[in-house]
Amino acid sequence: MRHKEAQARAARLGLSAWVVQPVAPSGRAETPPLRCIGFSSINLPLAEAETWEEALAKAIRIIFSA
Repeated sequence: MRHKEAQARAARLGLSAWVVQPVAPSGRAETPPLRCIGFSSINLPLAEAETWEEALAKAIRIIFSA
């Protein structure tokens, strides 16, 4: 899934999709970027994962299991 598709799917849930690049401490292996689903306007991710599919699945699980 690409970023635009993830944004469209998140928007249908009233959420946003964005990517963050974690900063690793010096001397450690570089960490992969995380895909976030949540409220970007207040920088509040509901779910973070290495793939859009996993991030969306986690966000949906959080929303509908409440």
